Amino acid sequence: MSAATPTRPAPAWSTRAIGHLLDNHTCPRCGEGEVRANRCGRCGADYAEFGTELWEASQRAAEALGDRQAVLDRVPVIALDAVAASVPPVASAPSIAVPSATPEQASSATVQSVLAIAGAGLVAVAAVVFAFFNPDLAGSGVRAAILAPIAAAFLGAAVVLVRRELRFSAEAVGGLGLVFTALTVAASIPLLPAALDPWVAIAIATLAGAWPMALLAIRLRLRVWLWSSLIALAFVPRLLGSASPEPAGAIAGTLTAAAAAAALVAWTVRLRSRVGTRLTAEIVTLTVLQAAFAVVALIQSVYVPGIVPTAPAFIVSASALVVAMIAVASARRPAGGFWSFVAGGSAVLSAVTATVGVFAERVPSAWLWALVPSAAVATLVTIGAARPLHRRVRAPYLFGGAVAAVGTAAAPPTAIALVALITVVSLGGRARTIAVDPVEPPIAVAMAALALGLGVFAWTTRATREGRGPGRAGAGEPGPAPSSTEPAAKSAALAPRPMGTAWLGTLGQWYGVLALLLAMALPAVPPGAGIALGLVLGVALAVVATRTPVRAAGLTRRLPVVIGAHLVVLLAAALSWQHPETTVWAGIGAVGAIAVLAGTVPASARFVHTGIGFAYALVVLATGLGRADVAEIAVLSLTTSAAGVVAIVATFQRRVPPRSWGAILAVTAVPFVVGVALVLVERSGWTALSTGVILLLALALTVTRRAGLGTSLRAVAASLVVPSASVVAVCLGAQFLETSGSPAVLPVVAVLVAIMLPSTTAIRAALEPRVGARDAAAVRLAIEGSSLAAAVIAVVLALAREAAGAPTSLVVLLVLGVGFAVQAHSMGRRYGWWLAGAAFSGALWSLWSLIGVSSVEAHLLPPALAAALIAVVRTARGARATWLFAAGLLAAIVPLLLVLAVAGSGAAYPWRAYGLIAAALALVGVGTLLGRTRGERMRRLDVLRPAILTVVIVAAAAAPIEGARWGLGLDAAPATPAVAWALGLGVVAAAAAATAARMLRTGAPAGSRLRTTRWLAAPAVLTATVGVWPTIESDWSAIWIMWALLLALLIVMVVAADRALRGGRFLPPVWFLFAVAFVTAVVAWSPRELRVEWFSLPLGSFLVLAGTLGLRAAAGGSGGELRSLPSWPAGRAGSWPLLAPGIVVTLSASVAATYTDPQTWRAILVMVLALAAILVGASLRLAAPFVLGVVVLPIENLLAFLVQIGRGIESMPWWITLSVVGAVLLIIAVTYERRAGESAGFAARLGDLR
Repeated sequence: MSAATPTRPAPAWSTRAIGHLLDNHTCPRCGEGEVRANRCGRCGADYAEFGTELWEASQRAAEALGDRQAVLDRVPVIALDAVAASVPPVASAPSIAVPSATPEQASSATVQSVLAIAGAGLVAVAAVVFAFFNPDLAGSGVRAAILAPIAAAFLGAAVVLVRRELRFSAEAVGGLGLVFTALTVAASIPLLPAALDPWVAIAIATLAGAWPMALLAIRLRLRVWLWSSLIALAFVPRLLGSASPEPAGAIAGTLTAAAAAAALVAWTVRLRSRVGTRLTAEIVTLTVLQAAFAVVALIQSVYVPGIVPTAPAFIVSASALVVAMIAVASARRPAGGFWSFVAGGSAVLSAVTATVGVFAERVPSAWLWALVPSAAVATLVTIGAARPLHRRVRAPYLFGGAVAAVGTAAAPPTAIALVALITVVSLGGRARTIAVDPVEPPIAVAMAALALGLGVFAWTTRATREGRGPGRAGAGEPGPAPSSTEPAAKSAALAPRPMGTAWLGTLGQWYGVLALLLAMALPAVPPGAGIALGLVLGVALAVVATRTPVRAAGLTRRLPVVIGAHLVVLLAAALSWQHPETTVWAGIGAVGAIAVLAGTVPASARFVHTGIGFAYALVVLATGLGRADVAEIAVLSLTTSAAGVVAIVATFQRRVPPRSWGAILAVTAVPFVVGVALVLVERSGWTALSTGVILLLALALTVTRRAGLGTSLRAVAASLVVPSASVVAVCLGAQFLETSGSPAVLPVVAVLVAIMLPSTTAIRAALEPRVGARDAAAVRLAIEGSSLAAAVIAVVLALAREAAGAPTSLVVLLVLGVGFAVQAHSMGRRYGWWLAGAAFSGALWSLWSLIGVSSVEAHLLPPALAAALIAVVRTARGARATWLFAAGLLAAIVPLLLVLAVAGSGAAYPWRAYGLIAAALALVGVGTLLGRTRGERMRRLDVLRPAILTVVIVAAAAAPIEGARWGLGLDAAPATPAVAWALGLGVVAAAAAATAARMLRTGAPAGSRLRTTRWLAAPAVLTATVGVWPTIESDWSAIWIMWALLLALLIVMVVAADRALRGGRFLPPVWFLFAVAFVTAVVAWSPRELRVEWFSLPLGSFLVLAGTLGLRAAAGGSGGELRSLPSWPAGRAGSWPLLAPGIVVTLSASVAATYTDPQTWRAILVMVLALAAILVGASLRLAAPFVLGVVVLPIENLLAFLVQIGRGIESMPWWITLSVVGAVLLIIAVTYERRAGESAGFAARLGDLR
């Protein structure tokens, strides 16, 4: 057999089928009649409803047939020789086996496409640098003479590659040819005659070159040429518009470009069957260009630089109208929903700007606030009534665009209206001073127009078919097709109208409410009349809302009435504060109106009105008292007392509903809390009065039984008894004692707390028969908790008030300590011993204050060491006191660390830091001794060993703290350089911490978390490094010491990675060590004495090395731990998790430095590293280096252009590097494609990499 040239005969039936499917004139139902105005003149078929859906289905079918033909065209035809031809045919056709590529071929095809793109891009960038940044090419003619042959060579090479079936390489080379062609044209522009406008010349050249190129691309099926030609053709009108000296010419050119893009979209859709693909990229690009041209045209019509600051409104209106027409014409193309949306919005914009143009000079400017939304909503109503337009577009999207435009026009006046109402409500009497009177009437008119227009639009687009409601399919959307036996007239009669607009009618109702509120708030309305009218109107609306017709209506119709009634009353109450003489009587009326408004809501929700009404009544009461010249503290006390009395009466009045009673209690709590807060500022008999009433209320709630009085509320009331009694005692002392009552009252409060704490059990027993066991238990806990809170308050007052002093604090703390101890002993409350210890410690501190002892250690060490000693004794006797021992040691160490960080040692010699480190070393010895001792008591103390070793790790933090103080200059280092002393001190402390961590690990039982965790050694790493960072300075010795520390950390990181792969768990995770090393590198780089590559390359290289160890272990079948972040690189497979972090670290710093510190060698280094990563990834089939290298190439080129090649980066070495790298990638790509052929697709190619 011999191969022959493949032939591609197109089956006649396929061609005929595509022709029938794309025939939009002949009726597809009968196949004979002609369709005019969406109806067939022969069979009567009406396609108004289903035409769009049928046309889209036909296009999909034609595209499928075209795709089938494209595949069929690639099937080779083998000419049979005479012997084979003489063999008779078998009865059944043999199955065709499609050979699959071997792994090597798949790998080559995997990377060749990306290599071709990257190589072509680099060569293109090199051409740009060569043509425009090369100082040796001074003349345009020389540039054009050099670039033109290169462009022709690339274009010819693309044709040759297509004929050799190297399609992807042809696409890349063809794209290069287009780039060089564009550069040639750009270089030739200065050579044109001066009389010829450059824009016209560019447009003519674009049109003359793009159209033939598009036809050739269709013939060769070269997508990059087709895509570029379509874009160029779309820009031709825009280029011609740029040649016009008038703004209107530029606008017309942009609009024509939008229309041209729309026409090209339609033409491209028809090309699908010829090209054999869907041409998605071309259609999407043209659609985006069409939208961009439309936006640019509107911007040009609004503002034309250099001509006039603002174009007339009529130009904007005309431009928007043209955009709407183009959008309507594009509504049946791809993205039809989007263009229908644009059509609606542009139509409204056109009408609004036309209205502004007509009335801007004829009416006051304030009335434009009413004209703009009125014109917008009128256009919306017109669109809703234009039924023929609904058949040409997708009606729901059309309505959506129009509604969005109306919303944009209505947003500013709506915001002004809301701000005006909020101002009246919030500012009260001051609202009149900032009101803008001329704006308010137009805003009210605008709200009324929106209410009317939205209602009319919702009515005209309402559902008319039985059984179809809002939110169902609308006009222009597909519905169920009528059967072929039904008459066409019946089908037309059942055509659905636009749906889903009922919510706009509801929105119109809300705008009506807003208009009514604005009318009430107009400055022309007298305040008294407005208040009375609002209260009457609110009551009337509330009564109407409770009647049967309105109550039976739907929620959406009833809600504006109900909310409107509430808003009217709220506005009336707000207006009453504008004049003092109206506040009280209007407040009384408002409270009554609130009572009526409560009937408009369900009974279960009326407690909200009760609470609001009661709160407003208290506000009115306080306002009346204040205007009667009553003192402020008395006003607050009387208001709180009145609220408390009402709450007590409501508590015993069973007819008050539980929820309303709860609302009264909640409101009563507000002035009570404010009064309690004022006790810290002022204490008098008035505060004692109000607090006493609340105390009675709390007692009533504690002991009484009532519906709605649950366990939680009773507990809250009980928790107020002791604090209220304490406040009453404090206030009475301030009222009747001539001097400060703190020395006398605070001990009394302490005695009260000391009595109440042990008495809670007796209180529970007394209440249990009356309120039940559960509530009695809750009361006991509440009284106990509130007593503790009262104790805290007493201690705070004793320490904060100068009149109390240390003697009073000593007495209070001793009394409380005794009370806590009695409670712990008699009631078994173990926390009492802790509180007793704290109280006695505070008493000791008060004693130190009396005798003048101020040392921190004197205050901290006695209680801390006492706690630790008690724990040791209890442990030696067989009890478990590990946590007490740990708390004692930590209380001795942690505060001293904080003091060291804030104040240092308080002397020239850092004795405090050295003492803490010595304590850590001593505790290491104690831990070692406990681990080796075998006596009975010592074996019991062995349980304290983990706490001791933990405290060692904590105490070692003194080294980095002191090192940081040396670096910050807070303390003087013993010698210079300070970095050496900080590192030495940190190493000593780190050794102690590491030893403690090792002993913790080895002494832990099998299966313990301490045996498996990898974080025990992390504090030692931080101890050795954190204190060194602040000591960096612009000194070479400090820099190199820090750099050596960086290398040491990286070596430890690699060792940790290797140990993790072998199952080791002591060293910290790799990512943690890398983070510490990274911070060290940043600190070492901060003096800016060394280039960033001194740090980024070691960081990245060691991280890549750690990942390579993991990659090798994964290839060998050993992965160490399970997959988790601390276990990296163990448990990972593939190049992305193992190599990508190191590659990113290696390249990212140099890439970023290209912008901040451009250097030629740095840019070349990045390109070489990226090329090496690509080649390694391609040869070893590793995805991470391959993809990251490809990504870095464009980023580096972009940064090189941003820093302007020729200034920081020399042009000649740069373009030579780009051209060499690009040529290498192109050669490799073509070689791969020639060896392996084309693969299935881009995603499939990259999927072969690991």
